[in-house]
Order: sequence, then C-alpha cells, then structure tokens
Amino acid sequence: MGYMSRAKSNAPVAGLMLESDPGVRQSRPANVRIGAWLASAIVLGAVFVVCAVFYVWLYVQHVENGYQLSQMCRECELLSTVQRKLTLEWTQFQDPQWLAQMGRDQFGLAPPGPGQKVVMH
Repeated sequence: MGYMSRAKSNAPVAGLMLESDPGVRQSRPANVRIGAWLASAIVLGAVFVVCAVFYVWLYVQHVENGYQLSQMCRECELLSTVQRKLTLEWTQFQDPQWLAQMGRDQFGLAPPGPGQKVVMH
C-alpha cells in the first residue's frame, strides 16, 4: 500500500499539468493582491481628487465670469445713457437757431454791425 500511494501522488492526472490549464484559477500571494488593490485605490483616489479640484476651479471661474458679466452690463447701461445725452447735445449744437440764442443769452453776442464785417478776397 505504501508503494501504490506514492506512485499515485507522483503521477500526473491524465497527462495534464495544472499550470497550463486556463480553467484552473491560480492564486497569487496575499501581499501581491493587497498591493494591487491598494495601488488601484490610490490611482482612483488621485483621479477623483484631480476631478474634484478641476470641478471647483470651473465653478469659481463660472462665478467670476458672472460677476464680470454683471459689471459689464452696468457699464454698458451707463455708456448707453452717456451716448444718448451726447447725441442730444450734438443735435442741439447743429441747430443754428439754438446756437444763435445761446450766443445771445449766455455770451452776449449780437449780429455784426456794418463796420465789423470784413470781406476777404
């Protein structure tokens, strides 16, 4: 019985080696499995942190752009008001009757007398 049991334990089963069989799961040492899991967890954590920082940066940029847009809208309204006032003033300065009245009232001007005219040739 001793001889037979030794022969059975040393003989390959149907000529197949277990290392080459794809259906046989080979176990890795526990420290390699834990190291691989830890490395993948670190990589995923780093990717998450980078994405979170990028998201916060985008949000801050969004808020800053909103403030700039609001400030530019106020400035645009102010410039539109100034443009309307200047256009009104410009049209008044182009009106000869208004200029004559302003010259008489504010500056004391009058039409030139006969001796004040000089004819240029």
